[in-house]
Amino acid sequence: MENRTHQRQHRGASGHSGIVSHLALAAPPFAAHRISTDTLCLRDARKFTSDVVRRWNLNPVREDAVQIASELVANAVRHGRRRTPLPDGSRPVVWLALTRRPHSLLCVVYDPSQRRPRLTPPAPLAEDHRGLPIVEALSEGWGWKPSGATGKAVWARLALPPAPARRRP
Repeated sequence: MENRTHQRQHRGASGHSGIVSHLALAAPPFAAHRISTDTLCLRDARKFTSDVVRRWNLNPVREDAVQIASELVANAVRHGRRRTPLPDGSRPVVWLALTRRPHSLLCVVYDPSQRRPRLTPPAPLAEDHRGLPIVEALSEGWGWKPSGATGKAVWARLALPPAPARRRP
C-alpha cells in the first residue's frame, strides 16, 4: 500500500493560511496554523482551534481545547517570540498545531525561544501568571521540549470522552 500525505491550504476568516494534513494508513488527523504577529493573533488561534475541533466532531471538548490553545499561544506571543531575526536571517514565527490521538487531543505551540515555561502560582489578585495553571487544570497533562536549534514546543493533552457504544441490531 502506498502511504501518501495530502495537504491543502486552509485559509481562515482572518486570511492567514495554515496546513491541514490528512495522512493515509490510519495516521492521526493533523492541523497547523501560523500565528500572526498582529493584535488579532489570539482571536485567530481560538477560531482556528474551534473550527478544527468542530470539523473533527470533538464538540464535547471544544471549549477546553480553545481555552488551552489560547493560553499556550498567549504565552508564546508574550514570552517566546523573538523580536530579532533568527541566525539565518528569517523572521521568528509561532505555530499552533492540533492532532487527534485515539483517546486525546494534543495541542502544541512552537515558538522560537528556548526559555522554558514555568508554572508559577499567581498572586490572588494578579492579572498575569494564570495561563499555565489554567492549562494544567483543563488538560490531562502538559510539558515542553526543545525544538530545533532555537525554539521549543509546549504541549497539552486533552482527554477525549469515550466513544458511545455501538448498538447491535
